[in-house]
Amino acid sequence: MGNQVLDHTGKEIEIEAFHPGEFLLEEIEERGLLKKDVAQALGILPHHLSEIFAGKRNISAKLAIKIEKFLGISSHYWLGMQMEYDLYIAKKEFA
Repeated sequence: MGNQVLDHTGKEIEIEAFHPGEFLLEEIEERGLLKKDVAQALGILPHHLSEIFAGKRNISAKLAIKIEKFLGISSHYWLGMQMEYDLYIAKKEFA
């Protein structure tokens, strides 16, 4: 219930969730960082980073901590976004 958005009649509006990899890609591009350098700094293969951007790989707790250290954006932010995305997908599967 906490993150519900309601229309004028009080009916819940479904908002599409985005994979945190999309936000990570935006952040990297805005900072003008090279993807290969980011992958190296995070200790992952460039291909795995691309899969995160595409939503094919999730951001784990360990990776969230590495992102926090590298970009200065809270690991809780990344994990929270991953959890919200996972819940969104799970709810769609059960709908």
